[in-house]
Amino acid sequence: MDHPELNPDIITEFQKGDPHAFTSFFQLHYRPLCYFASQLVGDHQDAEDIVKDTYVKLWQKHEDFATPQNIKAFLYITTRNACLNFLRHLQVRESSRKELLYLEEEKGQELVLNQMIRAELMQEIYTEIEKLPEKRRQVFKMAYLEGMKNDEIAEHMNISIHTVKEHKGKALQFLRLRFSDRNIILFILFCSQCMELAEKH
Repeated sequence: MDHPELNPDIITEFQKGDPHAFTSFFQLHYRPLCYFASQLVGDHQDAEDIVKDTYVKLWQKHEDFATPQNIKAFLYITTRNACLNFLRHLQVRESSRKELLYLEEEKGQELVLNQMIRAELMQEIYTEIEKLPEKRRQVFKMAYLEGMKNDEIAEHMNISIHTVKEHKGKALQFLRLRFSDRNIILFILFCSQCMELAEKH
């Protein structure tokens, strides 16, 4: 997937060690990489730690990349390998051992590819959410990403419950222009899972 929003000179800046260029790649790929890693290792916090380590490795090699596609490939391959190493360290647990064996089989390669595609989809949906009008975006995030009830949102934003429902309906209608209901539900479930895991830590 191409990213036309990137500065055409970003690779040159990245190679020179420009922190703004690094931040651009961090913001572009961090969220889908965390989703990708969490699907492999089964824990959002561990996934975030793995992805952060991957970005450290990226920065250490910042002079070695010629295109944004090279950087994206490096991030996904490095994250995948780190996830496999993480699972190897958990081989004492039978479930992890079986998952590792599955990932290392041919079918496992297909699984990894599917998770990469799904991670990119999650990022696309999040990007579209950011295009919503400000209040509608706030209502959507409170309702579906933070799990707040309609009356809680209405009180927090000082609007009526009817207005909350209207914002939610129009936000979903907007997303349905680009994505299937299944993909939208998948996105919401993943965000809810992240919230639950965050509350446990």
